Amino acid sequence: MKEPVVFDTELVGSDDGPVTFLFCAKHLPSGKVASLWGDNPEDMSKLQKLFNNPNFTWVSFNGIRFDAPIVTAVLGGVPLNQVKRMANRLIAENVPAWMIYRDYNLEAPEIDHIDLIKVAPGVMVSLKTYQARLKMKTIRDMPFKHDDALNEHGRRILNEYCLNDVDATAALFAELGEAVSLREHMSEEYRIDLRSKSDAQMAEAIIAKSLGIMRAGPAEVPDSVKYRAPEFIAPRGPIMQDILARAEKHRFGVHRGNGAVILPDFLADEQVLIGDGSYQMGIGGLHSTHDKSVFVEAGPDCEIVDADVASFYPNLILNANMIPRGLGHQFITLYRGIVKRRMEAKKSGDKATANSLKIALNGTFGKLGSMFSKLYAPDLMLAVTLTGQFYLLTLIEDLNDLGVKVISANTDGVCFSGTPERVKAAKEWIECYGALTGFEFEFTPYRKIAMRDVNSYCAIKTDGGPKTKGVFANSGLMKNPTNEVCTLAAQAYLATGRSIESFIREHLTVANFVDFTQARSVKGGAVVYGRTVMFDDWVQIADRQWQRPGTTKIVNRVSRPHPVALGVDPTYLGRTVRWYYSTDRSLTINYANNGNLVPKSEGGRECMTLPDRIPDDIDISRYIEETRTMLVSAGVKC
Repeated sequence: MKEPVVFDTELVGSDDGPVTFLFCAKHLPSGKVASLWGDNPEDMSKLQKLFNNPNFTWVSFNGIRFDAPIVTAVLGGVPLNQVKRMANRLIAENVPAWMIYRDYNLEAPEIDHIDLIKVAPGVMVSLKTYQARLKMKTIRDMPFKHDDALNEHGRRILNEYCLNDVDATAALFAELGEAVSLREHMSEEYRIDLRSKSDAQMAEAIIAKSLGIMRAGPAEVPDSVKYRAPEFIAPRGPIMQDILARAEKHRFGVHRGNGAVILPDFLADEQVLIGDGSYQMGIGGLHSTHDKSVFVEAGPDCEIVDADVASFYPNLILNANMIPRGLGHQFITLYRGIVKRRMEAKKSGDKATANSLKIALNGTFGKLGSMFSKLYAPDLMLAVTLTGQFYLLTLIEDLNDLGVKVISANTDGVCFSGTPERVKAAKEWIECYGALTGFEFEFTPYRKIAMRDVNSYCAIKTDGGPKTKGVFANSGLMKNPTNEVCTLAAQAYLATGRSIESFIREHLTVANFVDFTQARSVKGGAVVYGRTVMFDDWVQIADRQWQRPGTTKIVNRVSRPHPVALGVDPTYLGRTVRWYYSTDRSLTINYANNGNLVPKSEGGRECMTLPDRIPDDIDISRYIEETRTMLVSAGVKC
């Protein structure tokens, strides 16, 4: 990589009035920053030199689609009013960048550019949300409307806002360092720029280039597809044999609008009963529906084991020789090479490469169901998902016969418990079953598992480390922070028996204060009210009917309705809001567009900038209460 420079642009004003253009950048090796204004010829001359510097790698968030064409237009002499119209088309009309270049007779800039919006995990996640997930000091949203005319004070605020976005992009770039490095390496290997692609897009691009696939636009969508189980799917129980027979006879419809396979009622609605367990099939994969709340602890007479199939979906594709129509056996050879590379990285301890390639491989599977992908093959999408579910359900049948209890099942594995003798026999059979069918299983022994439901659990490994999901999982780039101190306290309680109250009180430091906050994306933005006013202006419009002036809602009751409390003097917080729990439980955070309560914000005090001291009103008892509730919901007595 050349010298990385993070950049962002802002364009404020109306397309028929004054427009302010601002370009902000930070040279990461030196830490130097620049703020360049569109109405300053000297600044624009500097921008021209900067953007043409061959020694820079430009780093942005959504820059390929928005910032790059905007900068190109400004440097190309397009009047700012027209640039504003261009921006409106890009945002409001969702026009692609190539169309902007074409319509305004502009050449796409030949710059070395990494756009993080696809590299970062998550779908349709804003930079402000990533600010919260990165636990940044300040979450700052645009303090005024995009069509406002700015005075000097407004320009200073705009500059602060834009530089904050630059810092957020720089922080995200640092967090994604391993993912970017992997893309750089694979870009060199396959001679294609993969640095601004998601994991799934990266895998698709590699396969498409390697196989010479040139198709563009949506694929032809079939009316229906059939399922045929591979030979290694051989359920032994009558229930599974019946479901398999019905699946192979059925013709699965395909949605004409999105190309997705339609699951029939006999698979979507029916629970599969095996032993005392209940399981739900679906296009997304298998999951258990029994024991919604369960707590199991290992002991002399009980062992707990989690058995996962290594690279399940990729190996299903390879073992069943599933080839998308028209791609030939080269697809299998190439795909097998990526799987092999991932397993080698995993065994060598290269977690970054292993994890990225895992997502890429599974992303390739996901592309089988996308009509806009070069790999679209709905018959194979169906084949992979159903085969995987039949495979695991057959295994669950066997485990039930061996006398162990299946605690839960998900897309690529099962968790079970039993006496040491029965667990040993079960593991031996699983290894044999895997060898016979061409799959490798990975076993993880647990000391405890607390499960609220199949999507929220905390399992304590024998080495003391947690395996978590849902409410018990730590936040990261994939999850908004939600009182993470409660998650940490719950994990500590399960792992060591640590007192919930002592953990939370000792964790309360300025450095850890962000763990006492939660963040949420709010459609239309959120506000806090400066004060509350009680209105008792009900008017009786008919017998038993009451209405407030200026409203359409009618209340039916005999007596006068209660006064209405309405907040006034609102302060706008932004579309991503962060708060902590205060002892003042009358506090609320509300939707800007309708005044409704933002979920879980009762007693929440906004915390868009993390404090330099512990607030006096933080409600420690509430965090203790919430942690206990989490554990009790998972069957833990505490």
